[in-house]
Amino acid sequence: MAEDGSVVIKIKGDDSPFQKVLGKIGSAVNTAVKASAAAVGAASAGVAALGTACINAYADYEQLAGGVETLFKDSAETIHSYADNAYKTAGLSANEYMETVTSFSASLLQSLDGDTEKAAAAADLAITDMADNANKMGTAMESIQNAYQGFAKQNYTMLDNLKLGYGGTKEEMQRLLADAEKLSGVKYDLSSYADIVEAIHVIQTEMGITGTTAKEASTTIQGSVASMKAAWANLMVGMADDTQDFDLLLSNFIESIGTVADNLLPRIGVVIEGMGKLVAGLAPKIASALPTLTNELLPNLVELGVQSISALVQGIQENGDSLAAGALSIVGTLAEGIAELLPMVADTAASLVVSLADGLTESLPDIIPIAIETISTLVENLTENANTIIDAGIQIILALGEGLIAALPQLIETYRRLSSILRMLSMTMRQSWWIQHCISSQGLRWVWCKFLHWLPISKIIEAIVAAFMAFQWLNLETAD
Repeated sequence: MAEDGSVVIKIKGDDSPFQKVLGKIGSAVNTAVKASAAAVGAASAGVAALGTACINAYADYEQLAGGVETLFKDSAETIHSYADNAYKTAGLSANEYMETVTSFSASLLQSLDGDTEKAAAAADLAITDMADNANKMGTAMESIQNAYQGFAKQNYTMLDNLKLGYGGTKEEMQRLLADAEKLSGVKYDLSSYADIVEAIHVIQTEMGITGTTAKEASTTIQGSVASMKAAWANLMVGMADDTQDFDLLLSNFIESIGTVADNLLPRIGVVIEGMGKLVAGLAPKIASALPTLTNELLPNLVELGVQSISALVQGIQENGDSLAAGALSIVGTLAEGIAELLPMVADTAASLVVSLADGLTESLPDIIPIAIETISTLVENLTENANTIIDAGIQIILALGEGLIAALPQLIETYRRLSSILRMLSMTMRQSWWIQHCISSQGLRWVWCKFLHWLPISKIIEAIVAAFMAFQWLNLETAD
């Protein structure tokens, strides 16, 4: 009975198809929920990782910006503007640019008598030359930075890292300065770090290295990807720094993505076209070689397979006694192991039973009051709702009686049709000699008797009449 007092009649039957459908729906929903949970978890983890990266990038930016302001003072904003644009000119993020600048700017400022404006320009020139050299010569940027840092300390052993044709000695650096003087007409002093930076720039310009990074950032795949990575690093700092122009940083990043696409997509088209040509060129050759390969290799492969199987069978036959002995030994060892473990298993089982009994014994004082209280509550609820339950039972019986009376003509008609079908079947079997041969009349009568025994029509009718009488009695009782 439902909470609103209505009677709910449950019909028993084969609901397995329905349950299968429900099971599939449940499985699909479960899979969807798990997938959604996994996606939400992955998204949450990704957001958390991005947030952490942004905070770390901003922390580095704060420290590096402080160093730039300490070194360049009034010209610090000039360095910041160079750093913001370095993703194009040097393929470096603002943080990477400032980190490189601060690594050698002290020596640069000394050589320029503390002129921060000239030092800022010279530092940008040095970093741009480093990036151009790395892109043109294929040298790792770190190796070039190490060389420039060494020059600031009058250490020239890494001059050959620049691959400009000069060795890693003081004399070779002097030769580089002399060559630069011939090209520019300017006298360069080995003791001045600013002069060394300027001389290297002259040599690289003469060799066609200068401007490579800016050009490659817009025209090559590798250069545009480096520029995009640097723009993304700047954007991460902007996400955590509300003083920066976020719209500009975002625009720079989107523009760098477009540049990568412009450089990459045409190459993909060329690669696909080249693969098509490769397949078209190889297909005829492979097709012409297949008959030869089939005729020469397949018989050998088949023969090799037959020989392998034959050798395996022969080996089993020759070592049959050893294999049998080994199997018997394994079985014996296994049996011995089981026999040794049985006492331990029995002890464990006995200990488990004892522990369970002890636990029940200890818990009985708590369980019995709860059980009594539960039974008392149940009896109390049944007593309070006895009238409602009885009324519901009467309604069920009335509904059942009405249903049986309404279905009585249909049951009688079904019985008649079934009897007619069985009579026709019996007549057909008597007319067919081969059916009579397979199934005797005595067997058919036995089947008919069993069916009548299984379907006792007289008892069904008696039950219907009894239900009808009960229905009438209930109506009289209800009327009273």
